[in-house]
Amino acid sequence: MLSVVVLAGDIRDDATCLHWLGQADDIVCADGGARHLQRLMRPPHLLVGDLDSVGSSALAWIYQQNIPVERHPVRKDETDAELAIAAAIRRKPTATREQGLIVLGALGSRPDHVMATQMLAASLARPDRAFLLTDGISRIYTLVGGQTLTLTAPAWPRLNWTVSLVPLGGQLEGLTYTGLDYPLTEARLELGSTRGVSNLFTQTGRATVRLGKGLALVFVTTDQ
Repeated sequence: MLSVVVLAGDIRDDATCLHWLGQADDIVCADGGARHLQRLMRPPHLLVGDLDSVGSSALAWIYQQNIPVERHPVRKDETDAELAIAAAIRRKPTATREQGLIVLGALGSRPDHVMATQMLAASLARPDRAFLLTDGISRIYTLVGGQTLTLTAPAWPRLNWTVSLVPLGGQLEGLTYTGLDYPLTEARLELGSTRGVSNLFTQTGRATVRLGKGLALVFVTTDQ
């Protein structure tokens, strides 16, 4: 079972997002993310948020589809993204452990929201619960000690894909790469280190990133 949360940030590749939505057993939408789902004609199973950015058309579509709405006040302590992710975990705790959680529309023009969502995902990540944050092209994965992340270069061969790893919350230990141009073996990285930035896939287009101890975000992205 797969849970997907849809936020109001950027969706840059509809086909990829439709693929994940098609695999999802549970789709939770955060407020303005409903506009993406209306455009993609994929109704969610739940709409969460203060409804200040959903828009009248998308909200009418939600009600026409008889989608449950979990409405929150505008003045609140959490972002709509946090509320939606919490709802997804609450609704499908086993699925979010076994399959992880995909968050679509997690990138965009609001760097404060983007970073807050990344930090939220990192704080909720466990060895048995991984997060993927994406706009359909760039992908950000959580990685915690004891996990091995398998990466495949996305199927756009015209693009040059980079793989970057950013430490969070302290020292990383036992960091090992395979399938990347700049390999690491049982390495240590300190918080603030840029050693893991802008690596490249080898010709196989497949890589693994293993972490013994610590917490990090792994980015697969392109400048095109």
